[in-house]
Amino acid sequence: MSFEVFMSKAVAFLMSIFMTLIPYAGIELPGLSVKEDNCLLNVELISDTHTEKDGFFRHGFMKQGFRTMANSKSPVDAVVVAGDLTNYGDEPALAQYFELCKEYSPAPVLSVAGNHDIGHVGDRGVTDISREEALANFIRYRNQYMGTDSDVNYCAVEIKGYKFIILGDEVIDGGHWDEITMSPEQLEFLDAQLAEGTKDGKPVFVCCHWPIDHINGEDTIWDGSCIPGDKYAVKEILEKYKNVFYISGHMHAGIKSTLVEEKYGLSNAEQVNGVTYINLPTFGILNMFGLTHSGTGAQLEVYKDKVIFRPVNYLTGNWYTNSAHTFEIV
Repeated sequence: MSFEVFMSKAVAFLMSIFMTLIPYAGIELPGLSVKEDNCLLNVELISDTHTEKDGFFRHGFMKQGFRTMANSKSPVDAVVVAGDLTNYGDEPALAQYFELCKEYSPAPVLSVAGNHDIGHVGDRGVTDISREEALANFIRYRNQYMGTDSDVNYCAVEIKGYKFIILGDEVIDGGHWDEITMSPEQLEFLDAQLAEGTKDGKPVFVCCHWPIDHINGEDTIWDGSCIPGDKYAVKEILEKYKNVFYISGHMHAGIKSTLVEEKYGLSNAEQVNGVTYINLPTFGILNMFGLTHSGTGAQLEVYKDKVIFRPVNYLTGNWYTNSAHTFEIV
């Protein structure tokens, strides 16, 4: 990287922090509640909790985040955690994560496996299991929590009549530790579930740890962190249907304000070819672009004619009103 490119990225990083702190769209009082009456579905979104067996602070973050959700003035229907539940994919950390969900979450938690849950086994000598064993452990623990009997790392769940499709790495032919591998069967599953879920005009929510290439600033923030379009036709499948929302994490990109979006073209939520893409900041550790604070996520509210995406800090209950988006249901 040349000095000029480095300085450009450094200036952009510092400006993004400054501009995100500006209450560009006004200030709301702390505390969770839906924005309008007649909300049909209220879901809390976080990603990248990165828990560890003895991770006191990250366990505390999860507990406080769940307490904030539990104290919401509006009922919480579900919580989505979009991958990297643990830091090293070790079974003690995985067990601890699901125990925290069971004990503290005010609503069912939809857990998505990330590269750290499957690909980072063996890091720092924490565990010596294979990626295949880590995948099997994750499926087993998620089955126990959800009361399901799946043998694959993808599934679909209905929350109040709205479909949530969870995608994941299948560790095909070993795979690369930081990337996702997907079978033709998983892509066929995605296509069929989207067809079923959208047939009555309702929005459908696809949850996967990895973002789609060149969307949500992926190529600028972390080039190569995506599902490659030349390898897996996820984007093409999503675009076949109306009212599809794709929820990802992985980039640790932070919350970007309206001004950041205007200046750099980077947004946590954007529509491309009719599909709405939402990329979440990391909850458990610092973010690297935009608002860097831990504890950030977003509330997703579904109404008859629209979906509202509202970034929030679950440790403090503060809303980031300069980063909210509203998308019409067509």
